Amino acid sequence: MQGDGKAWLFAPTSLKDGPLPTHYEPVESPIKNPLYKNPLAQSNPTAIHYKAPNNELAEVGSPQFPHMLSTYRLTEHHLSGSMSRWLPWLVELQPELFCEISPEHAAELGVSNTDKVTITTRRGSVTAKALVTRRIRPLQIQGKKVHHVGLPWHWGYKGYTKGDVVNNLTAMVGEPNVMIHESKIFVCNVTRA
Repeated sequence: MQGDGKAWLFAPTSLKDGPLPTHYEPVESPIKNPLYKNPLAQSNPTAIHYKAPNNELAEVGSPQFPHMLSTYRLTEHHLSGSMSRWLPWLVELQPELFCEISPEHAAELGVSNTDKVTITTRRGSVTAKALVTRRIRPLQIQGKKVHHVGLPWHWGYKGYTKGDVVNNLTAMVGEPNVMIHESKIFVCNVTRA
């Protein structure tokens, strides 16, 4: 509701990416945007991609990075990693980095629960224990199977619990209005470590 007593479906001024919301794929995606044929509308054309060493993006549908990865925070990590890595009772609840993969994906990789896997993007790689779970499922997208990988934030190089830094996998890409870092969805490859 605005000051004039009316609600707006769009912001008439100040937005850098258009008046109405629309669907864009993440800057890295395993598929072409199903809504637009124009390649300029694959991902948000006004997103800010920082040109820097080790900040390359994977091509859409890259066979080198066939899996979709989403990051998330754990309930036990209600603080930032620099704080919760130093709290023994939280470290006991979440002692090390893991990635969630489906039983189908685990079978294809030849890994079992708690085996080590390596997750690789154009920007880096991390090693984590596999958590094989039915919560994560392969998706059928545009006629092909795309495995989903879940990877929590939190670990780092200091604290009672240490582990590879998930931020080393993400691209430095900012949303054009408030510069929120697009680091929740990107593509990767998973291999047995």
